[in-house]
Amino acid sequence: MSRSGTVEQIISDVAESIEGDVESLNGFEEWVDNHGLGRTDSADAIVARQAALHVSLVAALYESYRSEGVDLPQLDSTAYREQVTDARQKTGDDSFSSYFLSDAAELFDEDDLSRLIEAREQFVEADDLAETIGRVHESLVPRKDRHRLGQFRTPPVISDLMAEWAVREGDDEILDPGIGAAALSTSAYKTKKSRVGDSELDEMTGVDVSELSVLMGKTSLRLSNGGGSPNLRTRDFIDLSPEETGTVDAVISNPPYTRHHEFDEEVKAEINRQMEEEAGRSISTLSPLYAYFYIHATEFLADDGRATFITPSEFLETKYGEDLKAFLLENFHIRGFVLYDREADSQFDEALTTSFISFLERKTDGEEDDEDLTKFVRVDEWPGQDVVLDAVDDGTEGDTEWGFVNTIRQSDLEPEDKWDDLLDPLDIGDDEQLVPFSEIGEVNRGIATGKNDYFCLSEEELSGSAGDYEWEIEDRWLSPLVRNARSVPHFDYRESDWERQRDAGEEVWVLYHLDELEWVPELHPDSDDGEEDGQNARISDFSADNDGEDRPGVVDYLKYGMEDVEVHEGYLASNREPWYVFDRRDPAPILYTYMSRSRGRFIRNRTSARNLTNLHCVYLDVEMDEDEINALLAYLNSPFADEIVKRHGRTYSTGMDKVEPNELEGVPVIDPRELDRDVVERLAELFDDLCESSRSGDEQEVLEELSEALDDVLNV
Repeated sequence: MSRSGTVEQIISDVAESIEGDVESLNGFEEWVDNHGLGRTDSADAIVARQAALHVSLVAALYESYRSEGVDLPQLDSTAYREQVTDARQKTGDDSFSSYFLSDAAELFDEDDLSRLIEAREQFVEADDLAETIGRVHESLVPRKDRHRLGQFRTPPVISDLMAEWAVREGDDEILDPGIGAAALSTSAYKTKKSRVGDSELDEMTGVDVSELSVLMGKTSLRLSNGGGSPNLRTRDFIDLSPEETGTVDAVISNPPYTRHHEFDEEVKAEINRQMEEEAGRSISTLSPLYAYFYIHATEFLADDGRATFITPSEFLETKYGEDLKAFLLENFHIRGFVLYDREADSQFDEALTTSFISFLERKTDGEEDDEDLTKFVRVDEWPGQDVVLDAVDDGTEGDTEWGFVNTIRQSDLEPEDKWDDLLDPLDIGDDEQLVPFSEIGEVNRGIATGKNDYFCLSEEELSGSAGDYEWEIEDRWLSPLVRNARSVPHFDYRESDWERQRDAGEEVWVLYHLDELEWVPELHPDSDDGEEDGQNARISDFSADNDGEDRPGVVDYLKYGMEDVEVHEGYLASNREPWYVFDRRDPAPILYTYMSRSRGRFIRNRTSARNLTNLHCVYLDVEMDEDEINALLAYLNSPFADEIVKRHGRTYSTGMDKVEPNELEGVPVIDPRELDRDVVERLAELFDDLCESSRSGDEQEVLEELSEALDDVLNV
């Protein structure tokens, strides 16, 4: 095994040797639970890599004390544990204390320990140590799992920007909740040293729930500044009180992005009660963890102190965000928000996230903000730190070469409004030209089966076997199905598309019309003596004593679902009567892909296929001819309408846009019945062109033509 390579490669190589053993260590389950690794598919591998990183960081920290003159011998793999214990006693640094990863590190043999100790040199010699440690730490966890864990490092361009704004004096006390690899703290301390006044490393306070994060932070800050002792704590920030730290002049934070449904319910309820008490107002129980960091950090901040956070932007537009926005309005002069356009290069490299920074100044008691201005800044292309800060602080406004700046009086901001619209106001033309979609149609969710892999079937599964049963399901109990958004990649869905998917073995049928299935006692476990009730109004000739002759084959399939799959015990099925009959939906003439990272599509459904909840059903309540329907679809699929739809929906931290049915019904649309016939025919023709061009992967030219045509109609 080679001893060379990057520190990431060395950690990965060495960790493989203990992956199979870490799970048996005392404390493994607790470590996994506390770090959310149970939500990943590779907890044992991640923990093994964490243990390897722990050794290299301890070795780098150990070396920093030796360089400072502390009487410590050269760290050696044969006496590693004893020497680290000695370092704890001589330095008083808790980072050398034993914890779970210290125990896991004992699984490494001497050769592997030696490689990890040698790898410390890559940390010692790094030009930007916080970035290097953050990059290495990020590499321990597969990308898909980083998203689940909400772990995204702060890149230097962001941390430097935040520090430059937040830190005003050399002796400022700084708090970094969720310190991670100390990218923000390192930038903040560098900025402190450039300000007037003496700067001490113990003026930096960092908090993190993970001992590994505190070790990363300590190593980064000490090695970047030639020694010293930052005030770092292994604590849950929500449990930390200002009495323990004192007030601070600035808060700078990249909080974890954990969503509300990833919390234990009792823990979540207790945290929410605490936040409501601190905020002095109601706080939505749907709030993610980063919202609580905003509230709790305010407890530590001195009057006129500054706070800057990098978080997802979704609170600007969500219902739960209304409480957070109200809290910010009550407690801060909101100097600005900066959004890095998620369709441009994300400042988080590989992270699927919207880079959004808040710039806040703590109000003093009773202070008003009638004259305060809030800047909403959208950055499409990075113009440099000074330009962005000038946009937050001075009078720059309107379109720029690099983005857009909108200035709003803070007293005009309402928590109930969607503030994301303020980052890119859109002129939708003459209001009389557009009507809410609800005036011409309605939008419903698709069918919720409760167990798609049971109720959705391929052609082969219609006549086959599973378990101890064999069945043949008659056509009368089936409906053609559009299985998901991937089944409709174009702007129309044709019989030939459905047939091709059927022949390819895809699930193109859904059990349906089962409300017409007459009473079969065996399928109703909660009934008494086989008597029908509620929706089960008809008694059939089929009974428990019947030998199965002449009864539909679907009955055997439903029995299989109960006895082998226990479908009837699922949440949705158990709340239906009977369990196998779900919501009625007519085949929708228009389907909408309501979750997308690029653009949603309104699809003309030219089949009798129904759809599930992964697509919205769009129905028209007014009579339209073919050209009018296609003209409406041309408008709905235009870049102009796509922007409007996005404004009515919401954007998640993953960069995913989502639009609910009621939000879609509020979207302003054209009413083709009110347009000149030549306009209708032109738009309908463009929709036909769009359908054809999308099948060749070349719809951009048609979309541009469509935009030009709508410009003429709407004067936008």
